[in-house]
Amino acid sequence: RLAAGAEVSRRGLSLATAGKPIRIHHEKDYYDSDANGIPDRDEGGPTTTTQPWTMTGPDSTDYNEETPINGWPYTVEQTIAGFYCIMLASTPLLLAAFADQGLTRAHMLESVTLIAWLGSVLFLFTHVLKFQSSHWTGYRPLTLPESVYLLSQVLTTVGYGDITPAFPRGQVWVGFNVILSLCLYGSIICEVVGILQARIERALAPAQKLVREPGTPLKDWAAELVVKKAPLAKSALTFVAVATIGVLFWHYFPGEEKTWLQAVYMSIITLSTVGFGWFNATTEGGKVFGAFWMLIGVGTLGAFISTFIQTMFEEKKAERRRTTDVRGEFQKVLSEVAGKKSEMDKLQFLKFALLLTKEAKHSDLLA
Repeated sequence: RLAAGAEVSRRGLSLATAGKPIRIHHEKDYYDSDANGIPDRDEGGPTTTTQPWTMTGPDSTDYNEETPINGWPYTVEQTIAGFYCIMLASTPLLLAAFADQGLTRAHMLESVTLIAWLGSVLFLFTHVLKFQSSHWTGYRPLTLPESVYLLSQVLTTVGYGDITPAFPRGQVWVGFNVILSLCLYGSIICEVVGILQARIERALAPAQKLVREPGTPLKDWAAELVVKKAPLAKSALTFVAVATIGVLFWHYFPGEEKTWLQAVYMSIITLSTVGFGWFNATTEGGKVFGAFWMLIGVGTLGAFISTFIQTMFEEKKAERRRTTDVRGEFQKVLSEVAGKKSEMDKLQFLKFALLLTKEAKHSDLLA
């Protein structure tokens, strides 16, 4: 126990004299009122824990260095970040261009809302809200490269935590917009990816005959026991390629230069959306690269995982068929319904389907 009148202070923890309440404060919550409009602490008495709603003073001028382009008013990083914004804004246009059917009113409303949301987010990120980060000192709005970097963290749910809103107003606004962004882009991007994937599969698939030639078996029993591994191999190679690009970039890019093991660790943690945040982009070039890399890489890992799950499901299904006489059961049901005939009428085919799928028993059909 502390004797009356004793006081212990250590990094924001103050223990007042006996009989007085204990106050806890954080040093970063208090600033010089001449610098940013937040009142100084009262050195003569106990402090409060109330955090300012926002900052009214001047913004920090600590900006990271970007790469200029001769004869162009924007830097390399700003130009690439602009292409990123155009890519996101063009998602509804891709949906309209590749959709097999006409767009509904819901599609139109969703697309307009998405574009309006993207524009408002970029404006608030770069002009209104104040952010804090380990990449700079003080509090200020984001640059365009920093904005797209943070936006990719939100859309992919990576969430490094290296750039965060500094004050409650921005924290609450960003929190609500995380939910909105995931709903809007999750819906549209999944639909666009599904349309593109279906078109690619149709283009690559071999032409199939619509009319079965006489004498052709009803089922290809050998094909039922073989699981195609090609889709799994392709998705795995795609993910490995994207991850390898990330490893090479984080190891060799000037200013990043992480060790090989750190680059591998960062790539896996990022693309798996775990995003511990111990390693993250430290340069403006790394941020704009990461914005594209996260979107593409997280998608490739998702495709690999879904393909792996589907392949394992098909493999288990094929193993069950190998251990049971599926062909014998098929022939038994066929002979019960059609006998030695080579054709079935509609009623016989319906009975055959019910018996084969075990939706009914033979005695039920006779009754």
